[in-house]
Amino acid sequence: MLRVFNFQDPPMLAAAKAHVSSLRWRMGIGTLFALGASFVLESFAAGFGWFLAVMLSTGFDAMLGHSYLESRGKTRSSSGALFMWGCAFSVIVFAAMTLYLASAGGGPGRVLGVLMAASSMVSVMLFLFQAPVFMLVTAAPAAICLLVMPFLPFHENPHNALYGAAGAACGVAGFLSYLVRAALYNGRMVTGLRAANRQAKERQIEAETKQLEAEEANRAKSEFLAVMTHELRTPLNAVIGYSEIIQEDMAAEGRKDLADDASRITGSARHLLGLIDQILNMSSIDAGKDGLSPSDIDVRKLIEDAVAVVHDEARESGNRISVRVSSEAARAYNDTGKLGVCLNAIVSNAVKFTDDGLIAINADCIFGDGREWLMIAVSDTGIGIAAEHLSRVFQPFTQIDSTSTRAKGGMGLGLSIAQRMAHATGGEVSVTSEPGAGSTFTIRTPLRIERAGLAHAAAA
Repeated sequence: MLRVFNFQDPPMLAAAKAHVSSLRWRMGIGTLFALGASFVLESFAAGFGWFLAVMLSTGFDAMLGHSYLESRGKTRSSSGALFMWGCAFSVIVFAAMTLYLASAGGGPGRVLGVLMAASSMVSVMLFLFQAPVFMLVTAAPAAICLLVMPFLPFHENPHNALYGAAGAACGVAGFLSYLVRAALYNGRMVTGLRAANRQAKERQIEAETKQLEAEEANRAKSEFLAVMTHELRTPLNAVIGYSEIIQEDMAAEGRKDLADDASRITGSARHLLGLIDQILNMSSIDAGKDGLSPSDIDVRKLIEDAVAVVHDEARESGNRISVRVSSEAARAYNDTGKLGVCLNAIVSNAVKFTDDGLIAINADCIFGDGREWLMIAVSDTGIGIAAEHLSRVFQPFTQIDSTSTRAKGGMGLGLSIAQRMAHATGGEVSVTSEPGAGSTFTIRTPLRIERAGLAHAAAA
């Protein structure tokens, strides 16, 4: 039976602490009941004997309780078991006295016995309620007494009426004392719960206010970034345009070294423009400007446009790019801008981490969940991603391989933006990968965005 109890649990320790701290109170009420037994039995010797038995058993289980609370580790279980048996012993002693009073004390004895048994149950529930199983075990003797008392033989013996009334009065006083203490204790508990509930509500309101302030600050930040990145694009486009003109002029004059320098300026400016575009896309999403603008899409042209952006980089890395579009997936009705940003980020990521390899882009149409889905899979033969890192690749500013990332450039935003854009269209981006063998990123988005989907996206 001891296996039912976990003597390391905080509720069990709390119950033991409450039981030990109530020692004086229980001894006081026990003394009152012993006095009542003396009156009912008209024998102060019997009452004094009962008083000694109650004091010894109560003090004994309190001593075991102290030992249980002070013990640590494995010894706590054994000391907890002793404490439980000590409590059970003191309750059994108390219950035995109630049965004796009910059988030998006549009418007043039966009244006192009932009040004592009921008081024992109230005491157990008052001090041990934190550990329900322990409470039920220690309350069982008193409950059995109350059930057995009606079946005890009742012999009305001549008793002193005054002594009988005094004994019954002691029982009533003890029982009412427990009830008053329980009421006061419950009142303090209810007051504490109300105060805790009020404080919790205040903290919740404060947290919600701070969350709203943080969201407002985040929106302001995102709007600021969106404006700033937009303003940065204008002079940067001018730098790219003039550097291309200089490159063409120097190449026409045969000044290859200067043409190469101008080409480096163009490449760096385009790289910076790509980073600004990523920040612009992320800040626009955070600012809530991610509503859908669906239109008819030529899927092959969408893919070819994404390939054209990375064509030079792919050629410099010795990569080949293949494109296959099934006839069922040739046309779609979706958000061209978001789908294009999503695809560009994934294709750029594949080219960035692949050298002298193959990037295969396949578009197909599948049916599932009651609708048609456009599936665009971008497979590469690059460095791959370890399984433990796959769950992090779509987190903002996450760089799985910092060495290669720094060598190739980037801020770790591309895949995060791709996933956010896919979600905005009602789809998602998934990935499968094997280190050293390459990765496959798959865009899954509705082939045709329905009006219901548009309303849902707008509400979101």
